[in-house]
Amino acid sequence: MNNYCGGRLPCNLRNTMPVIIRKGFCFASLPAAVFCMAVFLCGAQMAGAAPDAGGNGAPAAKKKIALAQFDVANTLHVDDISNIYDGLPSMLSSRLEESGEFLAAYTGRSIPAEAGEAQREAIIQITGEAGAQFLVSGTVVNAGITQKEGFWGTSIGRHIEVELAVYDGLTGARLLMRRLGEQAKGEVRVGNDKPFGSSIFLETELGKATNRLVDSAAKDIRAALKNVPFSAHIVKVDGKRILLDAGGDSLLKPGDILVAYVRDAGTIAGLNGSMPGVTVRAADTVTLTQVQQQYSIGELSGDAAELGVRVGNIARVDPHDQRSVVAKQIAAQQIVKAQQEAREEAERVKKKQEARAEAERVKAEQDKAARIKAEKEAKAQAAAEAKAAKLKAAQEARARRLSAAQEARAREKAQAVRAAARAKQEADKAEAARIKAEKEAQAKKQAAVGGAPPGDATQQPAGSGVAQTKTGPDAAAQQPATDEAAKNEPASSVIEIEWSKPKPSTPLKLKQIKP
Repeated sequence: MNNYCGGRLPCNLRNTMPVIIRKGFCFASLPAAVFCMAVFLCGAQMAGAAPDAGGNGAPAAKKKIALAQFDVANTLHVDDISNIYDGLPSMLSSRLEESGEFLAAYTGRSIPAEAGEAQREAIIQITGEAGAQFLVSGTVVNAGITQKEGFWGTSIGRHIEVELAVYDGLTGARLLMRRLGEQAKGEVRVGNDKPFGSSIFLETELGKATNRLVDSAAKDIRAALKNVPFSAHIVKVDGKRILLDAGGDSLLKPGDILVAYVRDAGTIAGLNGSMPGVTVRAADTVTLTQVQQQYSIGELSGDAAELGVRVGNIARVDPHDQRSVVAKQIAAQQIVKAQQEAREEAERVKKKQEARAEAERVKAEQDKAARIKAEKEAKAQAAAEAKAAKLKAAQEARARRLSAAQEARAREKAQAVRAAARAKQEADKAEAARIKAEKEAQAKKQAAVGGAPPGDATQQPAGSGVAQTKTGPDAAAQQPATDEAAKNEPASSVIEIEWSKPKPSTPLKLKQIKP
């Protein structure tokens, strides 16, 4: 048997023709051909007498397939499409899941576009982390809009073209390469308001074309992987017991028999230094004793360490394994004990996973609540500080305006008071000077009327009606006192009576002196 998993023909022929499991590559010989023909005829007779649902005695297991993020050759072609990078592989994953042949999962990871060691390692890593057997990647080569001028006018169309690749998760070898395309006509623009793969997206012309393309891609993938045997990874080894990362979700059931394979140390290198695959050999059969939803527990006929079986190897469905009867007998003797131990281990693992998940969920919620609270407090503090700064600035501006207005009013009031004081002083001085001048003139006039020389005291008769005026030292002594009294008098209207020598038929004159 050729156990080279990186090629296509040997894997495609595994379910169509019984072969002998040997280390290395297949070889042509007459005894081998005769033996294969005999086994084939016996198998055909047994299948005709007692057919089973699995086909050739193999369980109809669902193969795990992972999908990577799709690349886009020209991002300008998809600027009106909402997230085709994740939407297209997610849509293809759902379509493969609906076929009932695969357990599909979109990883959201991407692989290098160029073939090489980096791409191969990325494929093996992603499929290993996803627990998948295959990896699907793709590139949107074209999704541009075209306009053609015709006899009936301009026709608008859009061609979506995708390059699809399927890889073997064990070796990173490519199993399928297809370029698919569909044409959309009419209103081919989509709009980012229509999520990719949604019902409103699928109602558009491009959505309908994409739906047809995804159907074609799923059909090609199913056809390419139809004859590839189901395999699962060995994730735990404990003596004769092994744990597989496939279970009831892959349609496995207790009693199913798989073959555990051991990878050889040597690899197959191409002429250009590439590694198209690795060689593996059958080590023992595995009889499933307990099947859970996502994992299974099986029993080897011998100790795993002695057989070379370890974590990372694969277990594959092989309906033509001649040692299945022996494996069943060994498993029958230990099935009760194995089921009990497996049940306890499963419960412990389940509780541990649930506790860990619950702790992580609580921690995530606490971290989220603390982060939201901190953000709210920071925003509130920033808003309060901004409001306080704004209020303080307004108060300071208002205080400056009030202070400036008060200072201006104080200056104006002081100027007015000083001006009023100066005006009053000047008015008082002028009034005093006027009064003094009038008195001197009156004195001179009285002196001239009486005929007495200035400076002498003249006595007027008591009934003459003329005011007496003192002259000489007494008059001089009296004059300063009069001037001082005039200064101390308030600035009001003063009415003085001016006496003069009575004349015939001359009335008494009253003179009002204004301040």
